[in-house]
Amino acid sequence: MPDLATSLTLCSLCPKLCSHVCPVYRASARETLTPQAKMSSLLALRRTESAEPEPSTALPLYGCTGCGACATACLHKVEPSQHLVRGRANAERADIGHPALADLPERQFQRAQEASRAILRDPLLSTRLARAGEVGLLPSCLPRRQRGDGPVEEAHKLLTVLDRLRAHRSDLPEYGLLTVGSAGYALYAAGLDESFRLYAESLAHKVADLAMLVTTCSACTYLLKVVYPQHGVPLVPKVLHLSEFLLPFASALPITRRVQRVTYHSPCHLSRRLKLDAPRQLLQRLAVEVEELSPSGDEALCCGAGGLLPQTDPDLATAMAQEAMATAHPAVPVVSGCPTCSYHLTKSGHSADDLLDLLASATAT
Repeated sequence: MPDLATSLTLCSLCPKLCSHVCPVYRASARETLTPQAKMSSLLALRRTESAEPEPSTALPLYGCTGCGACATACLHKVEPSQHLVRGRANAERADIGHPALADLPERQFQRAQEASRAILRDPLLSTRLARAGEVGLLPSCLPRRQRGDGPVEEAHKLLTVLDRLRAHRSDLPEYGLLTVGSAGYALYAAGLDESFRLYAESLAHKVADLAMLVTTCSACTYLLKVVYPQHGVPLVPKVLHLSEFLLPFASALPITRRVQRVTYHSPCHLSRRLKLDAPRQLLQRLAVEVEELSPSGDEALCCGAGGLLPQTDPDLATAMAQEAMATAHPAVPVVSGCPTCSYHLTKSGHSADDLLDLLASATAT
């Protein structure tokens, strides 16, 4: 990836060759939200750092989900999303950050604490916490669909699926739950550098004695694998998405209710960012026929769940979900590799499960 100065020069002079792949621009049709225009806004913000920049200068920086489609299309391998996050950090320092993200560190801490307390209050979950040398399971901190059950429901499903598998594969590593609440993605995406680093260092300390860290969220997986080391906070345990962890044991999954057909929604942070095909491979064990939303692969459309877009521009995030789901057959269940994506899709008016939901139903006795 070119450095910031080179990237800004390349993007600001580029004739918008990547605009057609940007899902934010496609759904909004706003010229200010092309990757080129957003990078130009970042350049303008940097040029006015010594003065008092207008708040409107920073707003385009938040029109990005971090999906990476523009970077895939760029001949120069520029990574606008990573630079735009740094631009959000500049905006925060200039006190012109997005108003929807005000008090985000406090809200993030409160959500993490609520998630932790909810697990510890549960009579079963409180006895299944990860111990040194085990696999730590990190439930998503978001509600699952619109029921509001959050990490407690996910924690139960994680343990249920793994317990069922262990009955058939005694060599499955020992596992237990983590109560850290989240990986801190919201702090990173908001550009809150100091808060994110403190959070990351705290989490790294809490999981240092684990053998492995397993998460269901695509953005958290990317964050823990890639962004933590980029910020000087490498993790001791190996980080795996749930599908990566389960794939070597897929043949032993006690499938009792194989689905006939599913449509797979591929999360950007897994497929385009991390090049993980494990969710698709696992789905082939759970369903007779696995279809793809069109377009697929590196051209797949982001659903709008990332980059805090549902907070900074909820209408646009919903429009992106609708465009991403436009080719989905109403009679075929949609399954995403990420609970955050499935939550956003469902909240936007579409019915979508995530991989853990399907695993739980497919192995039910």
